[in-house]
Amino acid sequence: MTTHATLDPATASDPGAERRSRRAERLLIPAGFLTTAGNAFQITAAAILVFRAENTTLSVGWLFIAVSIPQVALAFLFGKLVDRVDRRRLSVVADLVSAVTAFALPLWLWFGGPTSLGSYLANLLLAVSAALFMPASNAFVKERVLDARLGRFNSHFEVATNTGMLLASSTAGFLVVWFGPTPLFVFNSATFIASGLLTWLCGPKPAAVPNPEPETAAESAAPARRESGERPPIKRLALLFTSGNANLMVSNTILTALILETFHQGAWMIGVVDALAGAGFIAGAACYGWISQHISGLRLAVLGTVGCMTMVAFEPTHYAVLMAVIPVAAFCFANGRIAARTLLMRASPEDRVGRVFGGAQAFGLALGIAATVGLSSVADRYGVPWAFWGLVVLVVGIAVGTYLSLARPLARLQRAPEVLEATAA
Repeated sequence: MTTHATLDPATASDPGAERRSRRAERLLIPAGFLTTAGNAFQITAAAILVFRAENTTLSVGWLFIAVSIPQVALAFLFGKLVDRVDRRRLSVVADLVSAVTAFALPLWLWFGGPTSLGSYLANLLLAVSAALFMPASNAFVKERVLDARLGRFNSHFEVATNTGMLLASSTAGFLVVWFGPTPLFVFNSATFIASGLLTWLCGPKPAAVPNPEPETAAESAAPARRESGERPPIKRLALLFTSGNANLMVSNTILTALILETFHQGAWMIGVVDALAGAGFIAGAACYGWISQHISGLRLAVLGTVGCMTMVAFEPTHYAVLMAVIPVAAFCFANGRIAARTLLMRASPEDRVGRVFGGAQAFGLALGIAATVGLSSVADRYGVPWAFWGLVVLVVGIAVGTYLSLARPLARLQRAPEVLEATAA
């Protein structure tokens, strides 16, 4: 473990890199928590409002589709922009645009605008700024956090963002009943402002420090890999990572219908289920460091996904079973998600990470849209449980297929650096 830290080219050539990396971690983790908490308040409240107004699963699905369409269309283009412009400035601009847009929805409701139309429009506009923020923020992480610390950072970041999302979702159902949706939308606007401020406090990008050494281990590894024709399989790693995005998108749609329609429970049950999922996710992310020492990154990404979907298969049987298995599903999802994110981020070149994550976001949401439309239609026609089982088949098929195609290429890529690092040491 210490070998990687010692041989990290960034640390060797710039002694301040470690300090700047830790500072960025301390600021970006709470920024992620605030942003996702606000988003969860908004999307959960909007989903409840739309379902009550339209009373169909597909109406909720269209809400999530409205969030996804701009990101599918713009995420890759914004990713190319991110690789050319200051990433910190773009992240802050996206936060400020989101803050203004989020505050427009409560204004719409105060003036008596139609609920469904306002929800669709506000979330559509928020998705445009999210299409910029997603590649900008991931590229900013790759730029500021050392590769040796990415696994640790991603585990903490996923804990923060998903805890914010799940804790906010768990209370959103109660808050909508007690206070109505407007305060939640106002809070979302404030979280974007706070997130932008924390990102700005990370400071400007430091000037590149010339490396006096003739060649580092990482630099000598690149020609060897080019000569052997080996390149990181970024597209397949992106597919593995984005299957989690599609899983979340479809689950959010059909879980609302499962609780309100199939189980005939109130919005409070959504809060209880999300709270249980939050507890499972926090436990899984807390255990990631120990688990990742015993299971390799690719295997952990796939095993976490398969374990999660195995639990999902039992969720539509009864609401008591749902509450029992969803913490286990979230535990597995946390480990698979963190492992997949770390694999993709380490494999992405720093000058292309914006378009890598932008393209991954676009493809993942396109897959999620297709799955949401198809499985929501299945739910309305044949019953919500069939939509859950269709989701299980889809996600497990992607995970197993990508594992079979990735295992050998990643093993070859990992062997070369180990020899180089041992020689340097």
